Formats: sequence, structure tokens, C-alpha cells
Amino acid sequence: LFWTLLTHELVMPMPKQALPARRIIFAGATGCVAVLFRQTNAVWLMFTFGTAALNDLQSSKWGVTLSQRHVSPMILLTFCKALLMESKRLLWRLGFILVPVMLFLGFVAQNGSIVVGDHSNHQVAAHWSQLAYLSAVTAATSGFGFGSAVSMSSLKAFAADCFGSCRSVLLLLASLALTAYVLHQYSLAHPFLLADNRHYTFYIWKRFLSRPWFKEALAPVYIYATWCCWCRNSAHSGLWVLIWWVAAVLTLVPAPLLEPRYWTTAVIMAHLHAPEHTWLSLVATSSAFLLVNLVTLGIFVYRPFAWPGGEVARFMW
Repeated sequence: LFWTLLTHELVMPMPKQALPARRIIFAGATGCVAVLFRQTNAVWLMFTFGTAALNDLQSSKWGVTLSQRHVSPMILLTFCKALLMESKRLLWRLGFILVPVMLFLGFVAQNGSIVVGDHSNHQVAAHWSQLAYLSAVTAATSGFGFGSAVSMSSLKAFAADCFGSCRSVLLLLASLALTAYVLHQYSLAHPFLLADNRHYTFYIWKRFLSRPWFKEALAPVYIYATWCCWCRNSAHSGLWVLIWWVAAVLTLVPAPLLEPRYWTTAVIMAHLHAPEHTWLSLVATSSAFLLVNLVTLGIFVYRPFAWPGGEVARFMW
């Protein structure tokens, strides 16, 4: 997993990076390699195609409507109409990105499942709390500027948005109730999570998330994190943010296992499209990542422990 994860995270952003230079064949080829490393990358190739098509349409006669910061049924209908009317041109320009997706769909039809290997331990689930975890991780790794979870300006802006009017207060209360319900009903503990005490997620679940009403009490944190994700991508239209969330739903919600590597692609895609605005924030964020990696590596190397049978085990993500 270590080597495939590193290579996957290196290859997956390449199709997106190749599009501005119109290296569409290179984008499709690297997309094929990315899908070989992780099946769900087919969804992120569709995300790349969808956001590239949206960017193209925003530069055309559809731009005024499709560039809005909010999303409404009318905007969604306009987007679908534009995709249909411009489909021939968009497929000619961007269609090679979809080649790996079509090949992968053929594999799924032949295999009978997206899973390669043991199907019994990789059943599809309704793990909606994955979206809460994703929002928290994305916000926590979003630097130190506006849109970052640790920024005072973000906290003040969030409070102003939530308590600025009666309508916003009612919306906040409804969001809290819905989030708490989802966390209560759709927080899953896969047998692998409960059986392996080498992983940090084992202790996060055992000592925190499994306690009565603890995970529901985190609803305000997740709502704030989601708001930070929205602000972080404020340079993009509401449709772009919606496409990102749809891709996240398709890749995360069916996965019953609580494991950080499942979130990394969504987090990287969000950060690639919303880079740091200052060198200070970039250096501070990189230093924080480096510190976490050093501590994790140090614990792995210097703090082993023994299982009841005498085997040496090591802590890891």
C-alpha cells in the first residue's frame, strides 16, 4: 500500500495538470495509469473531465449563468443543456480523458464488481459520515489564510454568516440537526477497523467516535469545516464545488472502512484548485505536514509494541 499510494498520488493529478497545455493524449495515458493503481480514480478522471468542460462552457455564451457562486435547479438544467448542445465539440477536445473510464467500466462489467480480489470484505455501504471526515481533513490542511480552519478571519466570517439573520440561524439549526442525524445513523465501524490495533484510526474510533453522542457533538465542527471548504474554493463557481462533492460522494460513501488514504485524492484535488496565496502560509503548511510525517515515522520506528502472541507490531496510519 505504501508504494502504490505514493505513486497513485503522484500520477492522479497529472491529467488535470496536462489539460491547460492541451496535452490531452498525455492526460488520457496518465489517467489509465492512475486507474491501474486505484479503481476509484476513474471517478476523479470524470471530475477532471467535468471541471474542464465547465471551464470551457464558462468561456462561451453560457458563462454568465454557469459562473454563479450559488447552485440552483435552473443553473443545473442550464449546465446539462449546455453539455448536450456542446457535446460534440467537448468530446472532440476532451474526450480522450474518458477513454480510461470507458475501459474501466468494461472491466467492472466483466468482473461483476469494482473490487479486485476479496469481495466479501469490500461490500458497498452507505457511509455518509465519510463526507464529514473529508471536510474536517480538507479544512485542517488548508493553510493559514482565509478559508483555513485555524484562521481568526475565517471564524469571524463564519459567525457572521451563521448569525447575521433569522434565516441564517434557522439554516444553521437545520444543518446541525441533519449532520447529527447522519453521524448517528451512518457512522460505520468495519470489522477491519475494530480488529487491528496498529492503526491510529482504531484508537480514534475506540476512544472518541464510539462513545455515546461524542460523534454527534462534533456536528458544529464539521459544519464549520464544510464552510471553510466552500470559502477555500471561492474562486470557483458553485457548479465546480458541486462536481467536487459529487466525486467525493461516489468515491467515499460506498467505502465502509474508516481509513485516511481514502480521502487523500479528494483533499489533493481541492488543494490543487485552491493553492496557497502567500509564501508564509505555504511554508507554514508544508512545515506542519513535515512535522506530522516525522512524528509518525518516529513512532513507527522507535515505539513498537508486542501483540499477545509475541509478534512485534508498529503504529501506522
